Amino acid sequence: MRAERILVSWLRTRRAMRFSPKQLARRRARLWQRLQPHLARTPALAPYAGQPLSAFPATDPATLRADYGAWNSLGLSDAELRRLADKAEAGSETGDLSAGWSTGSGGGARGLFLANGEERADYIGQSLARLLPARALLSRQRFALHLRASNALYSDVQRGRFAFAHFPLEASLDETRAAFARFDPTILIAPPHRLLAFARAGLELPSLRHLFCGSEPVSAAETDYLAKAFDIRPRAIYQATEGFLGAECPEGSLHLNEHAIEFEFEPVPGTTGFRPIITDLRRTSQPIVRLRGDDYIELTGETCPCNYGGRIIHPPQGRVGDIWRFAERTLTPPQVVAAVEDRLGAQHAWQAQADARGVVLRVSAECPQASAREAAKALETRAGKPVTLEEDLGPWRGPKRRKVVWRDG
Repeated sequence: MRAERILVSWLRTRRAMRFSPKQLARRRARLWQRLQPHLARTPALAPYAGQPLSAFPATDPATLRADYGAWNSLGLSDAELRRLADKAEAGSETGDLSAGWSTGSGGGARGLFLANGEERADYIGQSLARLLPARALLSRQRFALHLRASNALYSDVQRGRFAFAHFPLEASLDETRAAFARFDPTILIAPPHRLLAFARAGLELPSLRHLFCGSEPVSAAETDYLAKAFDIRPRAIYQATEGFLGAECPEGSLHLNEHAIEFEFEPVPGTTGFRPIITDLRRTSQPIVRLRGDDYIELTGETCPCNYGGRIIHPPQGRVGDIWRFAERTLTPPQVVAAVEDRLGAQHAWQAQADARGVVLRVSAECPQASAREAAKALETRAGKPVTLEEDLGPWRGPKRRKVVWRDG
């Protein structure tokens, strides 16, 4: 990947970060027009190319997963794309065009993403512009990516002042601690549940200057706990198979990336929140147009001193599919998280599962019994249902935790 492409994307994004909401809307309208030739070459979208965005149907991720061949502009079949993603997962070179598998939802469903060299450069440029101050790019940086799998999105920029290293989530805490000690990262991106485990184990990262949480929700209590443990306030990255959706600015606001993505908000019945419908205006190999996400989103309605015009959301705490819907009342994931963590804090792992009959709150064995009982009582009051307390929650399995769960039926 040529460094010039990354620089162009960085400059373009930094300029957009000074735009007002009206300027961002005009920019999105221009990008939408430029996207049309690529939509015309995408089988699933070709019948609608050239029409307003509202003419395109909203699509669920399961539709994409059923046939990725219909959702790319390069003429590749579903089988070819799956082979390409599997090859990348195995660490093989795939040339200018790269594919991979996302971390997946808390329920385990993974999505395939596709990007060419120009799109990868754009992703890196956007990320550097949104996440780091300009002065950070003038010194050598060691990026530690503690994620499920590595990908060319990151390794492409392994040159010059930047060194990237992937640390797989499958490794034990001790193995990862030793690997961190050898690499000595200045920047770390990791899921909150692993950062919390490191904090509880007393991990020290002497050269760390920037800390980011990604791939799963992080609560306010967890953010405060990690800030004390690492002496750096972690910032949230909002990313999914659908794209780089948002990032937390230095002022602590989680802004949507409305310089490159069109967001529509579908009201979630019985709540004050929304389900996002996402159109990534800069992805051409695998166009994402009106893809319905499953995150439960709440807008803050606030403005931010950083002056970026992208709307601000509360950090997502769970999925629309995990909203608790009892006959008498509805509880959203943020409400469940607040009820539990007001009593437990962030020091102890927990998971709350509910169905129409009641709730099971599971906590780690280290959790003080008195705190666990208080959390169960608070949850019982909020839910209006009996809460069974179980003190047997072990380490999180898999790459992504799911603290709030609704079991249909």
